[in-house]
Amino acid sequence: MTSAPVAALLQRLSTELPDAFVADKALRISRAPGRLDVMGGITEYSGGQICQMGLGQFAAVAVQERDDRQIQAFSFNRYDENQPFTFGISIDDLIRASDHQLRSEFSQPGRRWAAYMVGCLFVLHEQGYVDLKSPTRRGFNLAVASDIPMGAGLGSSAALEVASMIAVVDQLGIARSDQDSDGQGLQLPANANADDKTTLSPVALAGLCQQVENRLVGVPCGLADQLTSCYARGGELFRMVCQPHKILSPLHLPSAIRIVGINSGVTHAIGEEKYICARTSAFMGYRIILEKMKEMGRKVGRELVADPMRGYLANLNLEDYKRFFRQFLPVAMKGREFLQSYAQFDDMLTSIAPDHDYHIQGVTDHHVYEARRIANFIDFLQQAIAAPPHTEQRSRLLDKAGHLMYASNEACNTDAHLGSSECELLVELVRKHEKAGLYGGRISASGIGGTVVVLANISSAADEGLEQIMREYHAQTGRTAQLISGSGTGAWHCGTAELKLAK
Repeated sequence: MTSAPVAALLQRLSTELPDAFVADKALRISRAPGRLDVMGGITEYSGGQICQMGLGQFAAVAVQERDDRQIQAFSFNRYDENQPFTFGISIDDLIRASDHQLRSEFSQPGRRWAAYMVGCLFVLHEQGYVDLKSPTRRGFNLAVASDIPMGAGLGSSAALEVASMIAVVDQLGIARSDQDSDGQGLQLPANANADDKTTLSPVALAGLCQQVENRLVGVPCGLADQLTSCYARGGELFRMVCQPHKILSPLHLPSAIRIVGINSGVTHAIGEEKYICARTSAFMGYRIILEKMKEMGRKVGRELVADPMRGYLANLNLEDYKRFFRQFLPVAMKGREFLQSYAQFDDMLTSIAPDHDYHIQGVTDHHVYEARRIANFIDFLQQAIAAPPHTEQRSRLLDKAGHLMYASNEACNTDAHLGSSECELLVELVRKHEKAGLYGGRISASGIGGTVVVLANISSAADEGLEQIMREYHAQTGRTAQLISGSGTGAWHCGTAELKLAK
């Protein structure tokens, strides 16, 4: 297991934390990559298909057993930023607390980062994979060093959770096993309450990480980022249909084609109000459409006994949506109006604010149309793989894929009411420099600041085009953009390593 953060972590443990991480005792080390959201983004929670790439930047985590029942976490990233970088709690206090109490504890200034690490032990105990009440169970020291840009929409939090979880799981001796249940895709239960508490699948491990983020950090994220960081392979696009989590065969890129990111330097946060509002609006749109389906059935003397969308907006046919349902969606609606008209709201991670205006029609448009855009994007890339290289046919197919990225970006801004002016500028600069060998771009992840993803040639001309984009971006905004390139393999495939520090 080699990567820059792993080497840096081991060196710093020896020189800066020799009293905590001792040289004569074995420690376990893991790494998990960040991720670049290529297509899909927020459609994860509407059952869409997501395409993500594991990055060549990693979070590295070390875990070593202590001689007492304390848990101590260290972050070298926080230390380098002159921020609080340690957090300690006893095993007994951890397992006695509720998730709400721990969320309050971790929400205190300078402590949120520790939830992603220490929270792994809490959910493993709570879900029955380890008994931390046993008096023979010792505590742990955990430490992290990461080269994934923080707050850039590159899955830095998911990588920290996955690296921490897999290190602790292997250290505790919990077995890991993956299997292909149907020959078509890995459809494994994420529910950590399954009867088997001796073995974890990739989806179950990612699901435990999601619990950490949802319950102990309070972020309403889905499973895609954690599963990509866990299970992606380098050089491929990880694909999953989020209904709830069926892993598909990976998507390969055409020869001499790459996907890169440009970090805008604008902080990205899933917990921001705009993201939560867009998510809530999508679930409101889903409920309004389902109730309209029931009403249409009653008018012809038929009762709707099953949900034709099977719980997800992504399953709604685009033509049916435009013909039968879009006209009934309000452009905007107060939360209280929805609550007065509809008895049910289907999102377990958010709630409706009575005085808030929700852009229901536009957000629903984005999710239904995006499902079609993603399918076409994948189809064009697959056709480009089969097309002869250096031909007009191949270039046209790549152009079509790239322009679907532009369309996705535009919908994110105008329909979903997300986006940022800085990322919009970067996308326009990609369009301006297409002749350098760039095919398209879009704002990545939840669509709030962060990173723009670009489909590009592997060529010196494209290199110069990307550099020129960043120069022009800096000239217009004063911000320094960062190129994110390379791909990496998920923590599940890399595994963990047990070793001793050099004395």
